[in-house]
Amino acid sequence: MGKQDNPGVVRVNDWTLDGNWHGNRSGVSTIGVFLIVLGLFLAAGQLFSEAQVGASAFFLAVGVVLLVVGVRDRSDLALYAGVFVTALALSDLLNSMNLIHGSGWGTLFLGLGVMAVALIRSSTGRRITWTLGIGALLALWGGSDVAASNIANFPSDRLIGPLLIVLLGLYVVTRNRR
Repeated sequence: MGKQDNPGVVRVNDWTLDGNWHGNRSGVSTIGVFLIVLGLFLAAGQLFSEAQVGASAFFLAVGVVLLVVGVRDRSDLALYAGVFVTALALSDLLNSMNLIHGSGWGTLFLGLGVMAVALIRSSTGRRITWTLGIGALLALWGGSDVAASNIANFPSDRLIGPLLIVLLGLYVVTRNRR
């Protein structure tokens, strides 16, 4: 066999939670500052109902930043964390502003977000795996709760089984076509 070249050495000298900006010599931890701001927003949201809108908007901004970082860096962890935080914060924000009513909105938004992540991942050449199915199940679950709480006499609990069978059939039909 031929001589193998050394691919390079990677060395980790230290693992810390000290997330300083480049060139910042003051020693102030950005993660520490973030935790202080986060704690203040959470405390204000618990004490004042008006501040809950601000806390939800803050978390929505954090979720959107995580989504942008996930798309930019192709990080699945950042994408999923961004979807989770964005979905729950958006539901809470819209509910605090009295734009939506009832339960199930967070689950619906989470399912739609997970399905969007599956489509984003497929656009980079990855296969759509179980992620799309999990997202569809979450969207159906949340959508049925939303429909049940907003539409009088809507039999959402009786439609989940047939809808799951239809989704399974669609999966089998599209899988056999490939």
